Amino acid sequence: MAEISSTVPKYTIRPATEADSLGINAIVNYEIGVSVNNFNYGPRSEEDGLAWFRSTIAGGYPILVATTLVDNKDVVAGYSSLGSFRQKDGYRFTAEYSLYIHHEHRKRGLGRSLLKDLLVEANERKFHAIIGSISEGNEASLRLAAEFGFRVVGTMRENGYKFDRWIDNTFVELLL
Repeated sequence: MAEISSTVPKYTIRPATEADSLGINAIVNYEIGVSVNNFNYGPRSEEDGLAWFRSTIAGGYPILVATTLVDNKDVVAGYSSLGSFRQKDGYRFTAEYSLYIHHEHRKRGLGRSLLKDLLVEANERKFHAIIGSISEGNEASLRLAAEFGFRVVGTMRENGYKFDRWIDNTFVELLL
């Protein structure tokens, strides 16, 4: 996996372990509380986070983390993962990606590094198509996807509801 260095701190991209699930969960729960990038309304419990981690890995999908040392402790600064696009046999070569960066570690190239390494994993695991769903207003994620060759395949209008308003989602696709 890649090792990248910003001005400070230094980040390492690596496969996630169960020990990382708490850090991943903290990032997800922050996004649930402040953004429309995750359509859950309430925080994900530690148990549910661990169950997600285990089922993702058991399903043959990768989870990668970007970590850095803070007070000599490995801290999760971001993560990316692949997951099932649809639960039907004919979709087994298609995966949906997720990518979240901790709000204190953004604009340091972590998203780019995590997506790059995730796509390497996707190729190695013989996926054919990678899908992303990007909520309205998330221009940074749309730009990042475009950098890697994802193309917009459509926008679903008002298919999500959060914070008392309807949200559009743009779907992107990359054929490997």
